[in-house]
Amino acid sequence: MKSKLLLTIGCTGLAIGIGLVGYALVNRAQAPAGQVIEPQAASRLQLRSPSSEKQSVLLITIDTTRADRLEPYGVQNVATPVMQSVASRGITFANAIAVSPITLVSHTSILTGTYPFEHGVRNNGIHHVSDDTFTLAEAFKQEGYTTAAFISAAVLDERYGLSQGFDVYDDDLSERRNISPRMVADRPAENTVAAANAYLDNLADDQPYFVWVHLYDPHASYSPPAPYRDEYRERLYDGEIAYMDEQIGALLRHPRVLAGNRKPIVSIIADHGESLGEHGERTHALLAYDSTLHIPWLLHIPDGPAGVRINETVGQTDLMPTLLDLVGIDFETPSGRSLVPTIEGNGAASVQAYYSETYLPYYTYGWSKLKVLRKGRWKWIEAPTPELYDLMRDPKELTDLSDREQGIAHDMQRDLAEWTSAAAENEESTLALDGEELARLRSLGYLSVGTSGIRADSDRPNPMEMISYHVGLERARALLADRLYSAAAYQLETVLRRDPGNLAALVDLIRAREGEGRIDEAIELGQRALEIDPDYTQTYLMLARLEAQKDNIPGALELLDLAGGKDPSTPEVPILKATFLHRTGEFNALEDVLENALQRHPDHPRLNAVYAHLVEGRKGDMEAAETRLRQSLTADPYQDQAWLFLGRVLERRQDYSGAGEAYRAGLKSQPDNAELHGALGHLYARQGDPAQAEVELREAIRLSPTERSELRVSLGAVLAEMDRNEEARAEYDRVLATDRDHPGARNNAAIAMYRMGKVEEARLELARIIDEFPRHADAYNNLAAIAVDQQDWDLAIDYSRRTLDIAPNLVEGWNNLAIGLEETGDLDNAIETYERALEIAPDYWPALYNLAALSARQGRVDFAEESFATVLRHVPNHAESHLQLGFLYADSLADPARAKRHWNAYLKHASAHPRRDEVLQRIQSL
Repeated sequence: MKSKLLLTIGCTGLAIGIGLVGYALVNRAQAPAGQVIEPQAASRLQLRSPSSEKQSVLLITIDTTRADRLEPYGVQNVATPVMQSVASRGITFANAIAVSPITLVSHTSILTGTYPFEHGVRNNGIHHVSDDTFTLAEAFKQEGYTTAAFISAAVLDERYGLSQGFDVYDDDLSERRNISPRMVADRPAENTVAAANAYLDNLADDQPYFVWVHLYDPHASYSPPAPYRDEYRERLYDGEIAYMDEQIGALLRHPRVLAGNRKPIVSIIADHGESLGEHGERTHALLAYDSTLHIPWLLHIPDGPAGVRINETVGQTDLMPTLLDLVGIDFETPSGRSLVPTIEGNGAASVQAYYSETYLPYYTYGWSKLKVLRKGRWKWIEAPTPELYDLMRDPKELTDLSDREQGIAHDMQRDLAEWTSAAAENEESTLALDGEELARLRSLGYLSVGTSGIRADSDRPNPMEMISYHVGLERARALLADRLYSAAAYQLETVLRRDPGNLAALVDLIRAREGEGRIDEAIELGQRALEIDPDYTQTYLMLARLEAQKDNIPGALELLDLAGGKDPSTPEVPILKATFLHRTGEFNALEDVLENALQRHPDHPRLNAVYAHLVEGRKGDMEAAETRLRQSLTADPYQDQAWLFLGRVLERRQDYSGAGEAYRAGLKSQPDNAELHGALGHLYARQGDPAQAEVELREAIRLSPTERSELRVSLGAVLAEMDRNEEARAEYDRVLATDRDHPGARNNAAIAMYRMGKVEEARLELARIIDEFPRHADAYNNLAAIAVDQQDWDLAIDYSRRTLDIAPNLVEGWNNLAIGLEETGDLDNAIETYERALEIAPDYWPALYNLAALSARQGRVDFAEESFATVLRHVPNHAESHLQLGFLYADSLADPARAKRHWNAYLKHASAHPRRDEVLQRIQSL
């Protein structure tokens, strides 16, 4: 029972022991009945609050919500009773228009009353609201309101600038955060509403507030909770809306909303809709049809008009001036207009024009931008092939009238050109992003590859004509995320035949070829990408990674230098350079690289994480490494690699519980990270939990983009730990089939042979491993363990000492040496050797058990009792410890009740043991 066979754990080089212990505008024929207010109505409603009474405001923005999925807009098969109630007690804007089918762009217009060409935000992820932009929250704050926002998706993270003016900006998505490889991080409506309600709980009755609650649930991919998942099983998008409506009800029922001295004005408005296959678009953002631009907007004013329906076209830019007008705050936005006169019946008689756009085709694929002008019944889409629609007769935008109505087309084109040219376009406020963030945005379809000048404007394809290829690229990204590389490559090659200059498709094809293991082809494609755009930094970085996979580190470093020359500010270059220098052992050079980068970017989370790992951790300064990693993760808690580094640091500090927490936190951020699953699997193995180790290692193997021999070797080790030797041997054989000389697999296969009774074959194989790999400590230690099992104590001591000459911190080596010393009667040295093992690894329970057993024989009863109890805290079903404690309590400690409990536990966990009959007799005699 004392022999210690070592099974190689591949990823870390450590080892564990075994053996011991119809749509667009509202369909007017189906619109629900209600009072319709037209401009110049005879009676005038008085809506504005007196300036002395500050009216609270609750703004709810509903993401990706089509108007024709809500009861106020005539739908019968999607339950939205809460929003129907708001409409029946307030105002429904039948023809509300979004400025863009893109979340950040639309929300910026909602909260500033300005168009994208004024506020400068044109896309998700890469732009942010500049500090000099005046927001709705700032207007309320200046008037003494308390302000708070509760966000449901990372696309509206604080760094994008919409937090301006808010006392509280709750964008914490860590609780029940939903992660999909193809989607942004988000949280369900119930969590966001709960956070908002908790905030409202603490407000005084007389405190006016402006609260914005953003709900993201209808965004793809659609996955409503039960019972909506069952009720809408064939219409999951509708189920998301029904679920969201229920949660809006939970918010509107809050006492600060439902009652009190300051019932708020409630505005519910969408940022954009969802195509759901119309015009060939599955989701939103690429095209500019009303399936994504026509939005619901409901407004409830306490003691205001009820059941009112306004058919006049209105826009998101009108929300800010309308709300400010209702509460009596004077402010004029450059573009938006207050709708209070319209609601009161004194709206202007002139037809209002509204602008919309989507620049995502330009940013994602280098295709044409789309701009829209809407005026009365007419809608003009400016594109390489422009389109004109009569929305009154053709709400689904099926018939382009640009040729038939050439006069109107001319006027709309002229008006759009004059309007946008007269407004000085703000420069885009672009965020500085590192390579990991850029790759993430690309995978979401928000960002292209390449510099802006890779296509002339005249060469940019029309998104409407390219929609099928966009769908193919979306499908390819999904296939890449699922590691179906060959299928993804087929989709990408189809796109490239039609659009050979599409750098986004080409770069994804490089990823597919890399995933297939066709590195040389991937490098050839990378060279082709450089011919299309020689100034795009990310191509050089991708090629550098590919060259590193071929062990061409000098070539990889040369490519990184070229990337740094193109973009000296990017932190990705020094991060990769340091990683490659670490592989070549150039530690001083990598430290210089990282320290120089940190001088430019002292607070960059990933740079600090890499410095902690490659510099402080390598030097053994674990305290400094842990501190830096925790600071990095506070700044950005979604760094899966930083969680991995932290776990490894904590393991080296012998904080195994903390290490497990770090690995699990990283997996919460990125459930598909194979390295984190592997690290957690190895940790479970070292803690004596082979069953859980098997789960994590199998997941690591499944998620690894390429075959990882070391993971299979480790899986074999934990299978052997559970006496599943045939399965273990099968894992080793898989490795040896492709790498016949893999020492870890050969080592573990030898142990499997030994376990199956092939003692001499195992010894010969371990000896051959030592001949070929003289520094393979595990092979020496396993020869020592076999000697222990065979009770050849001198040979056990000899092999153990050779083991420790090579690996002085191999705790199993110290344990086997101590066993040999103990059995040869050198008890003092045996005790010191067990203690040495426990100095190296205080949680290494096999050495603690052996030391406890020796102490019990020497009469050190108290130490033995405490030590056996500690072993059972690590391994509750360890039969030998229960057996030994039974004898201690029955004999030396005179506690028969405890003796009986431990002996019964021993009998439960040791189904076949030579001392079972003896124990049964002792129990009967108690």
